[in-house]
Amino acid sequence: MEKMDAREERARLLEEVARLTQRNAELSAASQELRAYYDDLLSSLEDGVIILDPAGRIVSLNQAAEELTGFSGSQVAGRLIGEVFPPPAPLSSLVAKTADQGRSHADFDATLTRADGTRLAISAVASLVSDPHGESHGAVLVLRDLSRVRELEEQVRRSDRLAALGVLAAGVAHEVRNPLVGVRAAAQLMEREPGFPPHLQEFTGIIIREVDRLNRLVGELLALAGGRPLQIQSCNVNQVAEEALRLEEADLQGGGVTVVRRYDPAVPAVAGDPERLLQVFLNLIRNGAEAMAGGAGELQVRTRFERVAPQCGGRAAAVVEIADRGPGIAPDIQAQLFNPFFTTKDGGTGLGLPISLRIVEEHGGAIEVQGGAGQGATFRVLLPIALDDEGKGA
Repeated sequence: MEKMDAREERARLLEEVARLTQRNAELSAASQELRAYYDDLLSSLEDGVIILDPAGRIVSLNQAAEELTGFSGSQVAGRLIGEVFPPPAPLSSLVAKTADQGRSHADFDATLTRADGTRLAISAVASLVSDPHGESHGAVLVLRDLSRVRELEEQVRRSDRLAALGVLAAGVAHEVRNPLVGVRAAAQLMEREPGFPPHLQEFTGIIIREVDRLNRLVGELLALAGGRPLQIQSCNVNQVAEEALRLEEADLQGGGVTVVRRYDPAVPAVAGDPERLLQVFLNLIRNGAEAMAGGAGELQVRTRFERVAPQCGGRAAAVVEIADRGPGIAPDIQAQLFNPFFTTKDGGTGLGLPISLRIVEEHGGAIEVQGGAGQGATFRVLLPIALDDEGKGA
């Protein structure tokens, strides 16, 4: 009888072990599914997420954080947040403040140094990770790239400055142009007077040349103010860019500049004013050629299609790139390129690029410049695709 009871107890225990083993396997599978779900969830986020242990050491980064910081998860796992992102990055102090006060803290005007040494404007939010009993299990940092936001803010400020200057320029230009016409006419009449001393013609010639120079400046100011309304029609950017190159062909060849054309024939049409866009491309081509003055160089004119262009409000865009192999443009110079009257050229007015920017922005587009000192310069003109052609170019 006792042997029978022992066998039954052993069978019961084996059954319980089997049940617990099955339950443990189910819990393990559920845990793995839950972890995979959260991994997928973190990977799908556009914001960077950095998970820290209670000591402030990095546990993991999601894909967005890796792209944002330039570090892979394996590179930084187990390292202190302050070691990976030292001051002036505020991340370690943000985490420490969150741990000390037991609540979330944010910095919406922070700067992060990436793995390659470049600095990035970000917003950062630090929050505690706690169990149901309130015991801390670390912290989580959520990072958002603000560089594009800062660029858009600067574009708005720049557009506002250009608009205000344009209104002022229009009023001043009209007031200045009439007296200039009178000064030029007076100088010409003086030269035609019988008995006018020949040795004074040098001075009247200077007056006429300087008046003509001021008239050109007045014309540029009026262009900056925004002249006639755009004559919108369907434009092929390849054709407009090619026309600009043909008009500059003699000067380019004379300066030893080799032109490389890389047109994408599948770029859809844009809704634009071909004459005003021609003015933009002419200015950028001349600038590129002048950047390589003093030696032979290569000027590339490229076009392509971008299905989603944030610079154009997320619409599809045609992109025209004009790239030179000159000395490049230092970052501090790039920041001022589109400011009226800023120029690095002898005798330049500093209005060519602001006028080009004004024209492109009137088309709903944008101009970007790429390349630092010693790297040449590339100007990118982005123009929204005509609405009827938004779906083309795939």
